[in-house]
Amino acid sequence: MEIITSHLFDWLILLILLGGALYTMKVIGQEKSTFRQDSYEVRFGNLSLMIPNWWTLTEQSEACLKFERTDTRYDWFSLFTYFPDDEGKELPLILEEKLNLERLEFDPEVVFETDSRVLFRDDQIQEKFQEVIRVEGMATQNIVDRVYYDIYLMRGLNDRGYFIFESRSSVLNGSLEGPYFEESLSELSFILES
Repeated sequence: MEIITSHLFDWLILLILLGGALYTMKVIGQEKSTFRQDSYEVRFGNLSLMIPNWWTLTEQSEACLKFERTDTRYDWFSLFTYFPDDEGKELPLILEEKLNLERLEFDPEVVFETDSRVLFRDDQIQEKFQEVIRVEGMATQNIVDRVYYDIYLMRGLNDRGYFIFESRSSVLNGSLEGPYFEESLSELSFILES
């Protein structure tokens, strides 16, 4: 008991920090469960993306969208890009070239996924994008920088062009924004013409 009373100020600081951490975990946990209602639609070509309210669109063109967190100092961004491809390269080759260009090397235990039925909820998206590669996990960039990187490469049926959707962050921030990036792409759908 003497230890507690002699270090009362230290214990108080520890309890405040633990309370703050628990509150933060609660808020983050609720964000994922309310994703749909806390998101807005962004159109990208004929695709509809659900984007969390806290992502800010920082760059936009016909072929590229870039989102960042401007409300925090997170080391994170996501890019949604379309590339017209006259050469008809295979997606594995495109992925290899992209990783070499970015000087990224994934850790051996990263997850590779190629089944559109696992990646997307919308039946039309699953049918249209049967050629898909997704790689997610920790990687090393420029030999020394540790990053969390999630990349989707997709090519539609009868389309020589391809999409690259990517999320890049520091290792810690990847665990915060990564699930929302994944959820945004799970919710991908086509814009219904009226």
